[in-house]
Amino acid sequence: MKKEGVWHHVDACVGACALFSNKYRYLTSELVTADSITVDCHKLLNITMQCSCVLVKEGKLLNECSTVTAPYLFHKYGNSVDHSQRSFQCGRKADGFKLWFCDAVDDLDKQATMVYDRAADFHKILAGDERFNHIYADSPTHICFRVRGKEEIDYERAVEGLRRRGLYIEYYIDFFRLVPVNESFGEEQLRGVLDEIYDVVMKEC
Repeated sequence: MKKEGVWHHVDACVGACALFSNKYRYLTSELVTADSITVDCHKLLNITMQCSCVLVKEGKLLNECSTVTAPYLFHKYGNSVDHSQRSFQCGRKADGFKLWFCDAVDDLDKQATMVYDRAADFHKILAGDERFNHIYADSPTHICFRVRGKEEIDYERAVEGLRRRGLYIEYYIDFFRLVPVNESFGEEQLRGVLDEIYDVVMKEC
């Protein structure tokens, strides 16, 4: 891509959160080849929405693609003062401050590492449960599975049935998926959720 002059962007909104983990940062080693990456810190890091970042190798390019002419917004002193000219969000600094603040008062390394550790544990549990077909088993963050024993499953109806039981589980086309971002959601809770999913699917779908 460099040879052809193609901009190499990586949508790492979920995966790049491993950057915050000393243990799992190695998973992001290939990101150095990108010209830019995006990270959604409100996903795996449990930071309130919205908290997204776009990181680029050449900072000056932010000026070239984000600068607008609006005298009522900016000063005449240039980008050394008007950092808003370097952001898609203009004067909204809350996202950057939010990330800095959360890193200062909490342990984002611990949170990111917990997500990857727990996902690995959950993969093992699911792989050993004969009621489910474990898919995308190599995903370091997402737990994806289908219920065995039924050829056709109405996933929308299954989700509605689970919500009536107080469980908010999402599905994607034809499988369920979980991402363990809450540290209080452990092995016991996972097994309980799997029991409920299986029960709803077999009885109501």
